[in-house]
Amino acid sequence: MASYLVLTPPAALRNDEDARFIADKFSWIAFLFPAVWLLFKRQWIAGIAVAILQSIVTFLTSEPRAMLAGLLIELALRLLVALEGPALVASGLESSGWTLQSVVTADDLTAAEMIYDHETATDVTASGEAVWHPPALPATTAKSGGGRAAFGLFEKYGER
Repeated sequence: MASYLVLTPPAALRNDEDARFIADKFSWIAFLFPAVWLLFKRQWIAGIAVAILQSIVTFLTSEPRAMLAGLLIELALRLLVALEGPALVASGLESSGWTLQSVVTADDLTAAEMIYDHETATDVTASGEAVWHPPALPATTAKSGGGRAAFGLFEKYGER
């Protein structure tokens, strides 16, 4: 199961259709191409910093004595971006005015969207004209125990 951060644009309602779901899981693309992935996600400073660090590490690995250290630094950098990249994207959105609405634990994006729609659903509108019923949740997404969702390696949202 993965945790999904649900962020809505500035001045949007909680059940806005433009809400973004950001999954806390390992990204193979971010692991293989960390600087490009960060730049594609519009994380300019982090992407440029990773590109510079990768260039320095590439230069270091040309020296036979520093090859092992350079490879370990490169591996650590790739793992950091692959594991913490989604949290960096979420922080960037929050600094742009997006609002964190919820942290949802689900097996996949579709289930996370269904759970969030279920949480934000209203049975009766103020005027009583339309009644919207939340979608039925699959049995595998039922919340078990009192566990709270977690996101990233570092506690930022108070989830652990």
